[in-house]
Amino acid sequence: GAITGPTKPIILFLDDLQWADAASLDLIRSIILDSEERSMLVIESYRESEVSHNDHPFFSHLRELRMTGIPLEEIKIDNLKKVDVNQILFTVIGMSELSKTELLADIIYRKTGGNALLVIEFIKYLWDEGLLWFSFRQRRWQWDNKTLESKSVFKNAAGGC
Repeated sequence: GAITGPTKPIILFLDDLQWADAASLDLIRSIILDSEERSMLVIESYRESEVSHNDHPFFSHLRELRMTGIPLEEIKIDNLKKVDVNQILFTVIGMSELSKTELLADIIYRKTGGNALLVIEFIKYLWDEGLLWFSFRQRRWQWDNKTLESKSVFKNAAGGC
């Protein structure tokens, strides 16, 4: 093909397909099945919790793709554990010891349930609201645990706290 070939592979990443309608999913299936080109990788992302019932359009889409015999690889991504949230904080804010971010990690973990997107969004929210700041005098990041504890739980990634 003009766009892709053995020396020009292409990756098509489609996100949030739990919201796609049946017509869009039919188009995607056609692109996947009708392509003679094997230098294309299609990655479909969706929230499993939102497509669990048999009559959901994406559930039907997956079932139909499985029946074709084309190779499918499913990778389930679980929520982060508290230790993972702590490692992210330790890395992002560069504390000298992992133990110094444990209380903050605990708060963020409880507020987000370990959802990776919400963890990142919550850290951004803390920064934007001045609840996580860098003290030049003490030469380290600071936060007030009591203030953070009083913040309401994240409702969704777009809606903030």
